Amino acid sequence: MKTTIIAGVITALLSTSALSHTNSIGYVGDGTGGINFWYGNWHGQPFNEAEIKIIRPDSTTSISAFNLLSQNSPAGLLPGVNFFTSNQTILVPYDPTGLTNGNVPQESYAWQGINYQNLATGTYTFVYIPLGDPESSNPTGTPTQDWAPMDNVIRSLTVTITQGDLNGDANLNGILDILEVLSGQASGSGPTVVSQGSNTVLGYIAVAGGVLQVISRTQTDTTWDNMSDGTTTNTQTNTTTLTPFSGRTDQIANAQAMQNISTRGLSFDGATIINDTASNGSTRGFAVGGNKELDNGVTVGAGVGRLTNSTTSTDGSATADTTLLNLNGDKKVEHGTVSVDLTHSMMDLTTTRTIGDFANAGTTSGTDTSVGIRFVADGEKVRPVVGYTRGRTTVDGYTETGSAQSARTVEESTDYYGYATIGAQATLAPGVEAQALRHTDGVSVLSLDVNKAWEEDKVFTFGVSRSFSDLGNTTSISGGISWKF
Repeated sequence: MKTTIIAGVITALLSTSALSHTNSIGYVGDGTGGINFWYGNWHGQPFNEAEIKIIRPDSTTSISAFNLLSQNSPAGLLPGVNFFTSNQTILVPYDPTGLTNGNVPQESYAWQGINYQNLATGTYTFVYIPLGDPESSNPTGTPTQDWAPMDNVIRSLTVTITQGDLNGDANLNGILDILEVLSGQASGSGPTVVSQGSNTVLGYIAVAGGVLQVISRTQTDTTWDNMSDGTTTNTQTNTTTLTPFSGRTDQIANAQAMQNISTRGLSFDGATIINDTASNGSTRGFAVGGNKELDNGVTVGAGVGRLTNSTTSTDGSATADTTLLNLNGDKKVEHGTVSVDLTHSMMDLTTTRTIGDFANAGTTSGTDTSVGIRFVADGEKVRPVVGYTRGRTTVDGYTETGSAQSARTVEESTDYYGYATIGAQATLAPGVEAQALRHTDGVSVLSLDVNKAWEEDKVFTFGVSRSFSDLGNTTSISGGISWKF
């Protein structure tokens, strides 16, 4: 804003008197292109008297009576910006202590004003017309003590109205003037609002139970006014409860379970390549081994394998890199064959998961050790199968990395499991075997194996199986070669 003070331009009709009490002048944009123009006096009872003359940028003029009243200083008056008093020579920033006008206190207590609408930017002059002025509607009247000008200087203000003035932000600091200086503040010496502050704090409480983690959320919004003396006032706080985040935490357990399913029925006779595709992941790997028939009719075997199982879900993923060691044996008995199988799996486990806006990762290791016994009855075409498996899984403790709000510290765990098996094998053609098994832990397996002899001690094998479980369905394809020692 550019302000030009014109003093003595208009001839005074009234001499300065100790009883003259009109002592401040100011204006505030209403934010819609209008200006409220104000005069203040030393007395405390507001009433309308006198008129105001406006000289526009195009030199047209009009005179109107004051029609606004206020007991307190109007909001938005900023000393030195849009609010002034007189030091007998020029207009100076309003200061009720008298610091700007010769240390003579000049506080205002009552106000009258007028609203101008549809103003454009440009230079305007506002002239105070008291009673008795030749331009007054009452040129023979006498002003009261309240509304007699303190001097000639206070009667005139020439100002270049900017767009900031019209928008209600005279000092262009981004704060509406009526919020920066509230009603009543300008007429006293107390601190004024110079800006507003705010912050938002999000609070989280994470609770894990079963296979789920739930994070309750709150949002606390705080606002305050920054005062001109460096203090803050009008602090207001509001806390809102937000929709909680929820996500599964059983990614590693699912990877272990899928690895366990892939291991069931895995052959360690010869060399086998494994390629399993599941609805929620995949398993890739190989197994090698061999067996030897002893003189007493017992066949013993051993093997090793390497599997990589990957599982995914909407909440995350997990990978199990597994090394398997296997010992097995079978013996022909009356009406069938009994087989025993011991498998020990050593797993390197990694996991990633998301919950709401947060993400975490974990790395650990575990084992899966199982012993199974199975009986396959004799039969020319169809052979019933029954069995039972007992096992134990362990997972070392670990602490997740990533988002601190949801990171978990998981303790070492040991779990035991057991399931029975029932089903049947069938010979469909020479070298073609089908099998259907149902395990009581909810896993069902259908498989088809084709064996083709190559030379006297070698057999080509090819197998396809389909597993069904609560974790999803898995299609497994394997192929290899076995030989007799």
